[in-house]
Amino acid sequence: MDIHKVYRVFMLRFRPARMKAIKDMFAPTLEGDGSVIDLGGTASWWKDMNVRTRRITIINLDDTHKEEVLASGYQFSAANACKLPYASASFDLAFSNSVIEHVGGWDEQVAFAREMLRCGKQVYMQTPNKWFPVEPHLIALFIHWLPFGIQRHMVRWFSLWAWVTRPDQKTIDEAIKGLKLLSRSEVEQLFPGCEIRSERVLGLTKSFIVTKR
Repeated sequence: MDIHKVYRVFMLRFRPARMKAIKDMFAPTLEGDGSVIDLGGTASWWKDMNVRTRRITIINLDDTHKEEVLASGYQFSAANACKLPYASASFDLAFSNSVIEHVGGWDEQVAFAREMLRCGKQVYMQTPNKWFPVEPHLIALFIHWLPFGIQRHMVRWFSLWAWVTRPDQKTIDEAIKGLKLLSRSEVEQLFPGCEIRSERVLGLTKSFIVTKR
């Protein structure tokens, strides 16, 4: 069983509404000839969005997705999103969907947010809420609130991710260390002056959406 098939079930619940909201918010950019920089994204996201602009530059640390991006008609750059090789306000929209929680510790997240705000005239950023009871990458209840030393032993038995992928302990440790979910107060610190909205499930905040227009 492919864990991405499991993730897809959850994405189908939220992604269409999120995509529609993005297209509505940034219609002049996305339905015109605006330029977009997508930090850590994929070509499939923009193909599914079905936007008119083709001036989309997708940034990733390595060339893994380069051929797919170029074949889709977008631009690709292998670069560190925490230190972008672009001038300030180079893009009409700086975009990021569920990436900032993967870039490292607080210092890296500060740099990531700073680069989004510097390079984009407008900003859209989405990230999961640390205090939502389900950890969305491991698909586990409450585990992400525990200290690392406890998490590393519980993930194997209490996360859907581990049941499906059967990781060894090294992979589990790397997965946990590679995630730093944010609280609302931390998001507010990272993106001062931006609008921060809550994406809710059953009355609980599942994720935060940051916009600057």
